[in-house]
Amino acid sequence: MIIKAKIHEIENAPVKDRDGAYAGKVAQVFPSAEDGSAAFISVATGLLGGHTVLVPVEDATFDGNDLHVGYSKSAIKDAPSPGAGNALTDTQANAVRKHFGLSPAGKATGDMGDPHENLDQAGTGPAGADDTEGAGATPPA
Repeated sequence: MIIKAKIHEIENAPVKDRDGAYAGKVAQVFPSAEDGSAAFISVATGLLGGHTVLVPVEDATFDGNDLHVGYSKSAIKDAPSPGAGNALTDTQANAVRKHFGLSPAGKATGDMGDPHENLDQAGTGPAGADDTEGAGATPPA
């Protein structure tokens, strides 16, 4: 997570994908409405940074030079582009989250994508309903 006080440090930083490959450069930071931490960035990709895409950065890390995100370079390259302006709509944000396989904002689900899982405490719900059920297995249909 890039906290509000550190956002200025990632502006114009190189973006590295999950394998350490260069994916582009931070063009703009979009903070979270809840706490002001970085929620999304726009990344200038392609030759001379001519194409800009949106990437969620809730789990990104910054090593003082590069911003490391947990997505592949190809997923970043194919991500939705930001619209005009300096703000993201909920629709844009959810389209980006969907592209990267994340739950829509406000619709968190458990580790296996089951909305009926007990997300708070393992072992407190009915049999098979805790958040450790099915770990490593395929998601429920």
